[in-house]
Amino acid sequence: MDLRRVDVFDDAELGRLHDVVEAAELHERPYATPWTLTEERALFRSVDPAERREIWATWEGRLMTGVAVVELPLLDNTDMTYVQVHVDPAHTGRGYGSALVDLVIHRTKDEGRSTIITDTAYPFERREDHPYRMFAERRGFTLANTEVHRVLDLPVDEQLLASMVEEAAPHHAGYTIERYVGDLPADLLPSYCHVYNQLALDAPTGDIDFEAEAITPEVWLEREAQLRDARRLRSSVLALDGDRQVVGYSDLSIPLDDPQHIHQWGTIVHRDHRGHRLGLALKARNLLQVQREYPGRTALHTANAEVNEAMVGINERLGFRPVELYPEFQLKL
Repeated sequence: MDLRRVDVFDDAELGRLHDVVEAAELHERPYATPWTLTEERALFRSVDPAERREIWATWEGRLMTGVAVVELPLLDNTDMTYVQVHVDPAHTGRGYGSALVDLVIHRTKDEGRSTIITDTAYPFERREDHPYRMFAERRGFTLANTEVHRVLDLPVDEQLLASMVEEAAPHHAGYTIERYVGDLPADLLPSYCHVYNQLALDAPTGDIDFEAEAITPEVWLEREAQLRDARRLRSSVLALDGDRQVVGYSDLSIPLDDPQHIHQWGTIVHRDHRGHRLGLALKARNLLQVQREYPGRTALHTANAEVNEAMVGINERLGFRPVELYPEFQLKL
């Protein structure tokens, strides 16, 4: 076995990486939506000012058998390492996953960090004994948080979405709702980033102790450029107070090379502005607009912590159905 970093600027190695990750993510997961090669090329070859990314792989000769994507935050949560380990299903049980975990632990210690966070996916009925969980626990990881992957069949009845918008409107009469696709106006970016950075604190994260993110407008614009290169669009619906400060947002991600799916990204209302039905209004307005502009899409994907009753309630009203678990594990060194 050879273990070395992947040269993401080598088209052949990047292609092998894509094949391994795609095979691992699709294994026994009918609702998985792995990244396309175009998306991986754009994101893995870019420089992110907020984190450093390393990609390592196990090899048998010229055959890549496993991949570890290691992300090292640079602006916040700098005691943590985020990692995803993928082993080609045709080559499991041969020590590749363990070798990659050993590498991640070694790299985390080298960087002076103390916590490793990873996630995976498996069916509800295998919550206690799925091989992924058993492997993680054998390696010292503990289950720290459980999210649920939910899917909404599209299109949603427009009358239902419009009725939700109308129902919420009287509760936030003092706010303005605006929508943008792609870049946000420069005057809104600072307050948007402020709310964005609170998501790690306000969303339930179980036993994982995140600190607020430190994304700046400059970092956000750089990441938006990466999304454009990856051929993804971001549709943002914002709630603005009387001073035109962003106090809430809901983002949808539209992969242009995937004609079937849409992804719900963050939805958050600042804690000082809750109780006005803004979360419901933002999500319903965004979906109403996006499904009109991108007809033919068949599924919207989202994930929320099992205990996030407020957001789960909104999702259930929209018609989302649970399809699998997204457990998160952590290892304290």
